[in-house]
Amino acid sequence: ELILLHLSLSPSPEAATDPEVGPQGSLEQDEWCDDHSAIHRRLDAIQERMEKTVDSLDSEVTSLLNTVSETAWSVPLPPGSPQVDLLEGILTLI
Repeated sequence: ELILLHLSLSPSPEAATDPEVGPQGSLEQDEWCDDHSAIHRRLDAIQERMEKTVDSLDSEVTSLLNTVSETAWSVPLPPGSPQVDLLEGILTLI
């Protein structure tokens, strides 16, 4: 009986190769969690920067389109000059 008790209390050879895990987890787990958190913080910063860039570019494109539209309406073209429809690529005469 004493031998069985000793065998049941002694650690298995597999348990000896497993890393010790305390209440806070192993050092490797802590490092992995820190790396994982750092990656998410970086991704959040990149996402925020991308959103600001897209908003800025959208504002600039809208402003440029408004300027082009206003300029196109305010500049009279001489009669008979070709007009190019940029969307269709077709030349028409005015």
